[in-house]
Amino acid sequence: MAEDAFELKAAFTYNFAKFTQWPQARIEQQSTWKICFIGKQYRDSFMALSTKKIDNQSISPIELTETNQVDHCDAIFIDSNYRELTRRLFLAVNDKAILTVSDISGFSAQGGMIEIIEQDQRLYFKVNQQALEKAGLTISSQVLKLAVEVKR
Repeated sequence: MAEDAFELKAAFTYNFAKFTQWPQARIEQQSTWKICFIGKQYRDSFMALSTKKIDNQSISPIELTETNQVDHCDAIFIDSNYRELTRRLFLAVNDKAILTVSDISGFSAQGGMIEIIEQDQRLYFKVNQQALEKAGLTISSQVLKLAVEVKR
């Protein structure tokens, strides 16, 4: 599942963004959706999202090397190999309307919004609804129904 997992996690991140509502002010000030990622092995998978759209707006995938670059992101995926950046990511995001997604074990319990779990050759996810609400984001109830765990 290794290479497929990269593509699936990028696709999950795209779909989470697609089914999330942002504050109106954030939507009005953008012409493209910026889906950022930390993890160079995900480059091809996230760059493939540039052919997709959210609400008739194109997607601009952006590879970040440091968490202080998140201000321009609408959503960010952080690879589990970059666990040491988690604390800095949370400080940089700090209640901004930026969707945070990761495959780091315990990510949602630590304050991340969506944690992707790989188990038995399948992907599942947990949602931290408190973190979403704190940032002014709302995720579709359909997505919540698919989650294996929702922290309310």
